[in-house]
Amino acid sequence: SPAPRELCAAPFWRVRCAMSIASSSSSVGGAPEQKGKLRCWSKGSENLQTQFCMAFTVDFTVYNFQIAHNERRWFVQKRYSEFDKLDSVLNEKYPDVMISVQRLPPKKPFGSLSPALIAMRQKSLDAYLQAMLMRPALAQCEEVRDFIEMPLDVRELDSEQQRHMQAAKEALRP
Repeated sequence: SPAPRELCAAPFWRVRCAMSIASSSSSVGGAPEQKGKLRCWSKGSENLQTQFCMAFTVDFTVYNFQIAHNERRWFVQKRYSEFDKLDSVLNEKYPDVMISVQRLPPKKPFGSLSPALIAMRQKSLDAYLQAMLMRPALAQCEEVRDFIEMPLDVRELDSEQQRHMQAAKEALRP
């Protein structure tokens, strides 16, 4: 029989974080959303189990996020280790930008399935993702776009909007 996949689902969080690639201003009560706005919602976590070679099982947690760009929405599931790998790459490639991004919580080799640790990590990973998406240099880099699994049509639309914004800025320069 196939290995058990889902052990249990933690309560879903209703944390909303709104970010804009194009500008740091946010829409206020009922105002129409700006084009190019990238938003995310933390959607809790799940404890999963996978089996290797019929000999042993590994338990781990995945953190769920919903990402939206304009009207397009998609979901991503990421393990803490994936955030950690991305953090290492971004710190090496963008040290001047990453200095202002909240640090990830430290790794814990044991007890990583405790509800308190999962809740703390969920909040930290949510803040980390928000901080990345608020900084244009990070939000527009391929590593982050790959990490949030940005669909190709959204990448193309966003790139086109960025080119238009850059052209408008250059046209306004004296």
